[in-house]
Amino acid sequence: MLQTSTLPVTLMQKIFIYILFFIVSTTVFARRTTVSTATSIKNGSWTAGDTIVMQNGNWTNQAISLTANGNASNPIVLQAETEGSVILNGTSRLSIGGSYIVVSGLYFLNGTLSTGNAVVEFRNGVNANNCTLKNTAIVNYNPADNTVDSKWVSLYGLNNTVDHCSFENKNNSGTLLVVWLQSGVTVNHVISNNYFGYRNANFDTNGNELNGQEIIRIGDSSTSMTTANVTVSGNFFEKCNGEIEVISNKSCGNLYTNNLFLECKGMLTLRHGNGCTVDSNYFFGNGVSESGGVRIIGENHKVYNNYFENLRGTNYRAVLCMVRGKENSALSEYYQVKNALVAFNTMVNCSQSFCINYNSSSSLTLPPINSVIAHNHVYNSSTSNYNVIIDQNYVSAMSVTWKNNLMNQGKYSNFAYTSTQVITGKDAKMTLAGTPINMYEPGTASALLNYTTDEYPEVTSDIRGRERPTTAKVPGASQISGTISEIMPAKTTVGAGFFNNPTAEFEAVNELKLMNYKLINRELIIETSRPGNIHLYDLSGIIISESKITVGNTYTKQLQKGIYVLRFMADEGSWFSHKLIVL
Repeated sequence: MLQTSTLPVTLMQKIFIYILFFIVSTTVFARRTTVSTATSIKNGSWTAGDTIVMQNGNWTNQAISLTANGNASNPIVLQAETEGSVILNGTSRLSIGGSYIVVSGLYFLNGTLSTGNAVVEFRNGVNANNCTLKNTAIVNYNPADNTVDSKWVSLYGLNNTVDHCSFENKNNSGTLLVVWLQSGVTVNHVISNNYFGYRNANFDTNGNELNGQEIIRIGDSSTSMTTANVTVSGNFFEKCNGEIEVISNKSCGNLYTNNLFLECKGMLTLRHGNGCTVDSNYFFGNGVSESGGVRIIGENHKVYNNYFENLRGTNYRAVLCMVRGKENSALSEYYQVKNALVAFNTMVNCSQSFCINYNSSSSLTLPPINSVIAHNHVYNSSTSNYNVIIDQNYVSAMSVTWKNNLMNQGKYSNFAYTSTQVITGKDAKMTLAGTPINMYEPGTASALLNYTTDEYPEVTSDIRGRERPTTAKVPGASQISGTISEIMPAKTTVGAGFFNNPTAEFEAVNELKLMNYKLINRELIIETSRPGNIHLYDLSGIIISESKITVGNTYTKQLQKGIYVLRFMADEGSWFSHKLIVL
């Protein structure tokens, strides 16, 4: 018999043993388990690196609960066998608790929850931390009684993410997605690249919209002075008409950036809380009544680089409404607007661009103070729209600085401006930019170039990611020239891949022949017909590669097995996207 103890052990043998041990350990402990019932998920003993595969088919009246702890390198994954083919219906719902859990590929369809439970809850006995819901859809998941208040997603815990999910046709009372806060706790959630569509309002007996039908609410009145630090980015909101607040901000320090609102009868409302930023969002009203922009209440908010077009809201629903506050306001009432900055925004053919010091009650006595409205661009193709309306109640105490706002034509109410506050009669040479939803931007001969500024060094780029030169920032949302690095959200590139079906539009866009690519032994090779920028994303929306490319040159990138989204944005604004599956 061979005595292994007498054999010399070389360095190479040691390395081989370590590798073998690692492979065996990984095989033993990182399991892949297929399940067919909620009980199997709940009763399983799951550890870091495990993958739980939900079998394709209908999961009816299944209360799925998972409490487990993965880690940053080895999360616990709960996924559909085939994305979109695990159909949860009836009273099925999902709750997760613990840490580092990733849920992916589920389809909640035509459910009938009859209680106030959330369809997906980031809490299951304990809160969920560092967990992710992605590539999941919730559609038509409504109680038979539309007065029942229920949520579709309830976010508890810390550092959680809702990414590339689709939500459509919520018709009962209750906010669709709520971030629940604990006073004094910063949660740092991310809500990104999701699709929210087709919500209609429920009304009271007097025909008024019921309160509490927002799409997203971050916090509530009681926690509104808590810094939440939630990022809402890259989302697409279509026909979200539940109430005036499509998004209801009720906490401090949140960022809203690169979101798109299409034909929504409501607004992004900074309802409670302070110190939030609304940067580089798109609002397209298409002439729909009550379509609005941004409403400001509270202190130290910044609203810049946003684009608004054909909005028909007025007063509270104007493009930009600064609300008059209440003395000694309760948390649930109206705090005075203080230290607001509204700069570098573009308003195109909107019924009412600025409504300042507005409140439907004349008993509220505190007008906006120490606030600035500067370097905005209002463009009207006719004289019928109102550029500025200022409510005269308690206006003598108002302190709002206006400067360098270009407004070519339109009407004013209670606003006698000077030539440094508002510049009129200038031709911005507005032209269509060729974005997924066509927006207007100033042309190369625009009069805006004569009114650039070196103010606000913190505003370093425009709505499409072009650099804003230190001494030559152009009024409005767009810098006329520069390299485009931020892509406008499109309905076909957000949300769950199986639901929003990106391949249809990608094929159509490809007819522009902007880019040729091929894969050889997992090497991506790209040539383009125009100069521009290439971005390669993974399915979580993280950029894994970006590069400038010029005509005649070749871009190459060695890829690992996986699914990617490839985007090319030509310098002049045309774009192409495609989904890559690397085997």
